[in-house]
Amino acid sequence: MNTGKVSSLQTRSLMQLVVLAFVLVVAPLGILIYQATDSMVTLSRQGREHAKEALDFFSRSQHLRELSGDLVRSARQYEVLQKTEIEERFRSQLSEYKALLQLHSFLIDSGNIGAIFTLIAQLEELPLDKAASDKVSELVPLTQTLYDDTRKKLDQRLEFLNAKAEEQQNLLWLQAGLLIALSSILILFFSIRITQPVKQLMLRIKALGHGQLDMSEPFTGPKEFLALNQQLEWLETHLQLLEQEKQAFLRHMSHELKTPLTTLREGTDLLAEELAGPLTDNQKEIITLMQENSLSLQSLIEQLLDYNRLQHGGEHELQMQPILPVIRESLASHQLLLKQKQIEVKLPKQDTPWGIDKGLLQRALSNLISNASVYGSENGLLKITLAIQDESLKIEIGNTGPEIPESDLEQLFDPFYQGVNKRQGSVKGSGIGLSIAREAIRAMGGNLELSSNQDGFVSFIISIPNQGQATDE
Repeated sequence: MNTGKVSSLQTRSLMQLVVLAFVLVVAPLGILIYQATDSMVTLSRQGREHAKEALDFFSRSQHLRELSGDLVRSARQYEVLQKTEIEERFRSQLSEYKALLQLHSFLIDSGNIGAIFTLIAQLEELPLDKAASDKVSELVPLTQTLYDDTRKKLDQRLEFLNAKAEEQQNLLWLQAGLLIALSSILILFFSIRITQPVKQLMLRIKALGHGQLDMSEPFTGPKEFLALNQQLEWLETHLQLLEQEKQAFLRHMSHELKTPLTTLREGTDLLAEELAGPLTDNQKEIITLMQENSLSLQSLIEQLLDYNRLQHGGEHELQMQPILPVIRESLASHQLLLKQKQIEVKLPKQDTPWGIDKGLLQRALSNLISNASVYGSENGLLKITLAIQDESLKIEIGNTGPEIPESDLEQLFDPFYQGVNKRQGSVKGSGIGLSIAREAIRAMGGNLELSSNQDGFVSFIISIPNQGQATDE
């Protein structure tokens, strides 16, 4: 059952997820508004009730105080005038006072109410004479005390309401903090739920660009993102098919190109050796040109094949061996051009054995030396140095010649990119020499970088770390 619920949540559409997030985030805030409104209504109602009760209490206690004064005056008037209507008025005022006091006693508790009732009972039994008049005078301070007690009770109720309002305010602050925290957690949760698949897709697109997309890794998210991920998986499959077709095409083309090229080279060599008859000077010049261009064409074909192999190469075994012989072998195929341009070659005086793959290093050095011989200035210098620095082998290949333009630096190692400085000759470069060199060095765990590009001197530096896997031969 739980698996079904999780799956349902993961396959929810983006619109449903956004709406659900909005509802769940707004719900705590709605609860907070409802709680605050309800508390305000309750406090307002209690405040109105308290105001009404306070007005009733105050009016009644004020009336009792006035009646106590009227009873004293009526008793004194009767004492002087001895009129029946004054006595009746006194008895009527006493009855009214008693009725108000009874009502007042139900609503408020005061310590002298019992004393007042006792005094009223005595006045009801006594005739209205001098003794009764003295008794009535005792009613005034008792009523005043009742009035003061009533005010105190009202103040206490007001303080109680204030304390309750403050308590309710603190409770609302606490609820607000909890609900805002809950809303923040929900916002964070749904933000992750929405942005995490986007990040996964970005990583998958990046991996697809590098040909490293792992389709076995599970992907979860809204339906729209799942559909986009399926498109990426389809694209990955399609790219793999295209890559396989490219590999097959290159294998077939290498065979189809090398076979007639080999025949062409053998034919030109036979003609150059004059086995088919003597040649004139012009014919020898043409044959030499054909030989040079056939070699250049073969070099281009091999570079394309090398680049393709390096892009899909596997593990390479590094073995401890001297570096200087590899440099000399890499120089051998470029001696003709170097001599033609009268470029002086300076090699390291001391050798440094290191753990390398000879074929990869020779491939990288050959491309760098080729660049130096082609772009280097006539009567210039080609300098190769060896050094060990920070537990890495450093091989620097530098030459005098035109500096690399600033606009070319960013794409210098991009495959098939040809900069402002063009090669000379009838067969142009492929633009992948530096790419092949860098891929070859990276296959050994190292790196190739531009080291110097100023004052008419351009150099590249190869760094190969000591990976602890080389073995002495």
